[in-house]
Amino acid sequence: MNIKKIKEKIAKFIEYLRGLDDKNKKTILWVIVVILGIIMAFFWIKSVMYKLEHLEPINLDFSQVEVSTGLENTQNLINNSLNNTEINSVK
Repeated sequence: MNIKKIKEKIAKFIEYLRGLDDKNKKTILWVIVVILGIIMAFFWIKSVMYKLEHLEPINLDFSQVEVSTGLENTQNLINNSLNNTEINSVK
């Protein structure tokens, strides 16, 4: 088919659509929107699946982590405040 015939067919189809009532035009519009939405959702799901498959694993090595209960810091604060109190009372 050459370009002129394609243009003529498109023009005839547009004239056909213009001749339809509003209810049919809205129905055609919503069908097109739903089809495009399904196509976009398909590609989005494929993209998400690809990204999830190619995630690098997270290194959860806690062997070098030092766990503190906080009691050492509290004890140091108490000792420091006692030392400061003794120094102030001596002066």
